[in-house]
Amino acid sequence: MRKKDLRSARERQRREENRETILHAAEAVILRKGFSAASMDDVAAEAQFSKATLYRYFRSKSELVFEIMTHFLEDLDGRLRDVLNRPASARERLGEWVACSLRFLSENENLTRVFLLDRSFLRLLQIFVGKQSRSGTEEERRFLQKIKAKRKEMLEGSRILLRDGMASGEFRPIDLDAGMTFIEAVIEGYFVERFWDDRRVHIEEDAGHIQDFILHAIENIKVSRGEAS
Repeated sequence: MRKKDLRSARERQRREENRETILHAAEAVILRKGFSAASMDDVAAEAQFSKATLYRYFRSKSELVFEIMTHFLEDLDGRLRDVLNRPASARERLGEWVACSLRFLSENENLTRVFLLDRSFLRLLQIFVGKQSRSGTEEERRFLQKIKAKRKEMLEGSRILLRDGMASGEFRPIDLDAGMTFIEAVIEGYFVERFWDDRRVHIEEDAGHIQDFILHAIENIKVSRGEAS
């Protein structure tokens, strides 16, 4: 490798390492102080970088949190893709899809809390999600498009499982969009509710109950009873 290429590779590695350091620092600050109270000064101090260095990588707090959310969704999507590609029935894969989602959100509970309950963050999303919105920087809009695209991919995975289940006769005919919305609402609703619940959480037990709830809502009763022709 030529010296110029080696220097470029080292610079890219250094920038990537700095970027990851900043993201970890931002996540720590946001989890400790909340989205609205966290500042770029706080993130710079946590990362032990100057504020000028921080702004070379991210121009706003919203860019930072959108990048964190992008990574969050990419990690979740990777796990769900593994479930989607398993050689199992649609019913088994959908049940595991639900359980996998719940486990991941539970493992990342503090970030889940920010993304589902932090009012300042939710207001920020509402500003950017509007189709006619021109708010924010180009980078912020780019991050949001990545988030929307990744969310669409995950919803498409549940659509595939529902479609496979209907094709095999495991699930009764339902509207795919309504089915996807129902599954997402049950999973997110569970986490919103548990934040207000003081009882000790047993995620695997709760996952089993939610699996049963969803599968019983969409299963083909005749097939499950062995009555199909």
